[in-house]
Amino acid sequence: MRPTPKELLKAGARLLLGEYAAYYIYRSPDRAHDALATTDDVRLLERSAVESCDDEVIRAQLPYLGDQALAYGGFADDRLAGICIYWYGDRYRTRNFWPLDTGEAKLVQIITTPAARGRGVATTLIAASHAQLLSKGFHQAYARVWHSNTPSLRAFERAGWTRIALVVEINPLRRKRPLRLRFRTRG
Repeated sequence: MRPTPKELLKAGARLLLGEYAAYYIYRSPDRAHDALATTDDVRLLERSAVESCDDEVIRAQLPYLGDQALAYGGFADDRLAGICIYWYGDRYRTRNFWPLDTGEAKLVQIITTPAARGRGVATTLIAASHAQLLSKGFHQAYARVWHSNTPSLRAFERAGWTRIALVVEINPLRRKRPLRLRFRTRG
């Protein structure tokens, strides 16, 4: 079977530029998204709630928990249907993909169970967890989303977050550290 023009273009780009990553950066709104922020279906989670969850997808998020991490769970039908995790302070500096100031956090992981996908759990989880983050004294949050992850892109936009940048990493000639290019989009 012959490769398509798109496949040939991708192969050529990968040969020239090396492996790549392309993420959109989203910034939270200045205040809670009123329509989605007031819900009892999103709660701060203890580690034990994640450990005891019967869904493997949720339990797989345990490495994201720890010091300077806040995990929020989204519930549907009294079952944990999704989780999002924010990092801040020194914990986030280990990753440091997008610069954070004091009072800012980065949503580093969000996932919903397969059974809950397409039901608005992620959008509600993003908006309500952000509102709870604000009540804890944070004033801004950021997230990075893979450029072609349409469900996540839509969830952040429906939750009132704004796309502010595109970050592209390329690794020509297999350099030790990839080149990181930031393009502001708006905001």
